[in-house]
Amino acid sequence: MNNNLNIGNKIAEYRREKGATQEQLADYAGVSVAAVSKWETQQSYPDITLLPSIADFFEVSIDSLLEYNVTDHTQILNGIYESLRESELSGDYNRGLPIVLDALKKFPNDVHLLESAARFLDGRSWSHNDENLCKKDSLEAISYFEKAIRCGSSDKKNKLWFTRDIAFIYYNNLQDYKKALEILYEINESQKFNIDIAAIKYKMGEKKECKRLLQSGLANSIINFWSIAGTLANCYEDEGNLEMALEAQKFHAYYISAFTWETPNYADDICAFSYIEAAKYCKKLNKTDEMWENIEKSVEHAVRFDENPSYKHTSMKFMDELGDFGGYSNSSPNIVCHGILRSLRDNFKEFETDERYIKFCEELNAAKKSKIEAGVWEK
Repeated sequence: MNNNLNIGNKIAEYRREKGATQEQLADYAGVSVAAVSKWETQQSYPDITLLPSIADFFEVSIDSLLEYNVTDHTQILNGIYESLRESELSGDYNRGLPIVLDALKKFPNDVHLLESAARFLDGRSWSHNDENLCKKDSLEAISYFEKAIRCGSSDKKNKLWFTRDIAFIYYNNLQDYKKALEILYEINESQKFNIDIAAIKYKMGEKKECKRLLQSGLANSIINFWSIAGTLANCYEDEGNLEMALEAQKFHAYYISAFTWETPNYADDICAFSYIEAAKYCKKLNKTDEMWENIEKSVEHAVRFDENPSYKHTSMKFMDELGDFGGYSNSSPNIVCHGILRSLRDNFKEFETDERYIKFCEELNAAKKSKIEAGVWEK
């Protein structure tokens, strides 16, 4: 018999502490006195179904009966994790892999260990010159990711990203593009993996579809980046860090300006308002020269857009394959010059006698049109 399980000694120890006889325990558990005697002398173990009754008799947990210490296991695992982390940081897969595979013998369902084993095998697969060894490590990595998904099935985030990792092993290591796409399409409900799919489409020679997916991603970035940069600037301002607020807003304006093109388009619309926001921060920082530079850029984009406005996605740079994206809107009743004029009057009124202010207002007033006048809306 394997005497590593110490439950017999624990039963004897708890019985003496309680001042109970073997007969009393036997009656409570519904077994014979001889059975209790065999437990205590390590000749046999209690049936697993009796453990709750025995634990209740001694008023202890089943873990205490089995001398199972979760804290000890946590400490052991934390030590293993730290050792693996060192191997991961150094990229030493050959050192880390034996450690994690040995640890999995004791903790076969630990998601972190399963993930580490998968990543070490995936990493090692790239070091092989032998195609068969590369394939062997890649398939083993997939199997560990799949088990990590099963063992951590309640963690939707891990399941999503482990599944993506599996797809990329098929794509990068095994060149099984069809299988990789099949996996990514299954988890792509929110279009989160469109860029990954585009990369695979390119490898498969489907370059037109690749471009469309990439341009769709860029179009979404234009919409999302307005909120990201603007809200980040607000956060910095709330912290009293106006310099970083200004930098965030300037970064936004610079990024969006890259999408302006031969035909005035929605990027000009966004740039006009982004530059005027940057000008507001310059004013708060007493950077007057830079303030005027940003106002000038805002007016340039506003006037340019209002003279010949286009909300077509294909008017923007890099968007020739986008088609009907549906992410931009011409629903506002006014065009850009109206908004920039209003912002000048609301936020820079103290400069209304400055010749630059007067000049910019004149340019905006001359260019502003309703959307019917501009031909965006039909009567």
